[in-house]
Amino acid sequence: MALTVTPLPQALGATVTDLDVDALDDATVEQLLQAWYENLVLFFPGLNLTQEQHIRLGSVFGRLEATSTKGDDHRDQKTIGPNGEILVLDGAEPGGRANAWHTDVTWAEHPPIGSLLSMQVCPDKGGDTLWSNQYAAYEGLSPAVQALIEGLHGTHGRGGLTGITFKPMVSTHPVTGRKALYVNRGWTTGAIGLSPIESANILNLLYEQGERPEFQVRWSWRPGDAALWDNRCTMHYAVDDYGDAERVLHRVVIYDD
Repeated sequence: MALTVTPLPQALGATVTDLDVDALDDATVEQLLQAWYENLVLFFPGLNLTQEQHIRLGSVFGRLEATSTKGDDHRDQKTIGPNGEILVLDGAEPGGRANAWHTDVTWAEHPPIGSLLSMQVCPDKGGDTLWSNQYAAYEGLSPAVQALIEGLHGTHGRGGLTGITFKPMVSTHPVTGRKALYVNRGWTTGAIGLSPIESANILNLLYEQGERPEFQVRWSWRPGDAALWDNRCTMHYAVDDYGDAERVLHRVVIYDD
């Protein structure tokens, strides 16, 4: 199978066409993995995944679960699939809209390495999703700020709502070896070893850096589209501008263990 991988002109992302999920072979899998590492987000226009295909494609990248925390991120949404691997995200249900910049459940001890979304029903207008390149966010910082945050850990999680973990503000991707900014407005709540005012100011600086338009790509969904992203070096934001229109996606999350 000869895939067509077309990098987008933004700071991240590529479209993948000519993929036959039912005919995956070793060469195709290797091409998909390389494209994922190079582009951070892969978009599959009109792929129209069945549940079985969704699971098969997601399994190329790691072990699958429906949730992002091995059981604690179901958000009262239903799951489907042979073993409940697929989470149904419905914008009409509680937790079905994620309109804030975040990286998925960074407060978990072992967050997922990625997710694969398959659009089932989308609005005629609105409901886009944005992703931000956190390699570029880190590389765009001055050397002085890079040196400061490489020695700092952030607090991830919100007491009473989630667990709490402490993670370096700069992460190194285990495959590419590249450094990425690893804080996000959704879950990073403090900086270890700094006073409250110092923590608030450095985090606000880093939030704004990670969310800069120069580091983003925006995808306008059509029914049947799919998107795969690397949770280790991206953030994302689901735009909540579609009112009462129906928006339903299927999602698997991917673990490396």
